[in-house]
Parts: sequence; C-alpha cells; structure tokens
Amino acid sequence: MLHNSAAVLIGILNNTIILTKRSAELRSFTGQVCLPGGKFDDSDTSIVATAIREFHEEVCFTGSVEPFLCMLPESSVVSKQCVYPVVARLNGEISGFNSAEVAKLLFISLDELDLSKFSINPDYPSIKHNQCFWHDGELIWGLTAHILHDFIKNIKI
Repeated sequence: MLHNSAAVLIGILNNTIILTKRSAELRSFTGQVCLPGGKFDDSDTSIVATAIREFHEEVCFTGSVEPFLCMLPESSVVSKQCVYPVVARLNGEISGFNSAEVAKLLFISLDELDLSKFSINPDYPSIKHNQCFWHDGELIWGLTAHILHDFIKNIKI
C-alpha cells in the first residue's frame, strides 16, 4: 500500500513552518518551494518515518521531531502518488540544509499564514491543486499550497 506513497513534513519550529526550495540539480520539481519530504522507502517503518527521514535528509536539524498528526493523503496530480502530510513539533535547531537537494530554506510564521494569502493560480486555474500564495519572494503553488491551505483551513494549531 505504501510503496507508491510519499510523505511531507509540516514541521513547526517556534511557531514557524519550514519550507525548502528544491535544488536545480534534482530530477523533478526543480526550483519549486515545497515541504520537506519524499518517497516511501522499504527501510521506512511507517509513512511518519518517511516524513521524518526525508526531513533529516534535506534539513540539517539537531533536536526532536514530535509528530502529532497525519493528515489525509492527497493524490499528486503529477506523480500519481498518495502524499501524506505529517504535522510535527520540532524542538531544536536548524544549522543549514543539504545543498544537493535544497537551494534554500524558507520560514513562514503560523501567524502570517492565513487563508487571505491564498488565491487561485492564474496559470493553472482548472487543476485540482490550484491554490497559490507568495512568500519571501517565492511563489508557493500546487500540492504544497494545497496542503498548507488545508492545514490552515482545518487544523491550524
């Protein structure tokens, strides 16, 4: 069941969500802003383990990752994978990122992330994941914006 699945981490550190801008060296979604995450691996014991492993592969983080919720999966329009958003509290410190996978880190405060920031992406108004918003000079769109929109609309802590 999980072999064609993926997970992303909505990691909350000091009331701030961590996003990554994908490296231009990657095969897919280059330059896009997204939540840390990736494909389920046979070594993963659960989809939550996938989200945590991928987070640590992308972000240099020392501390604890305390998952407290796994949102309903969303089917990726592009990869056709079920993507499970895992929400976790992060207690620790970020010292950088894996430059082979990440071009830069972005941080968005829960206080500034609200539904009024979202709009329909004018380039893709008729696709399922058509939400977008601007943050720190970057357009956040597609599945990432959709997941964050659902998080803010239904779960925001």
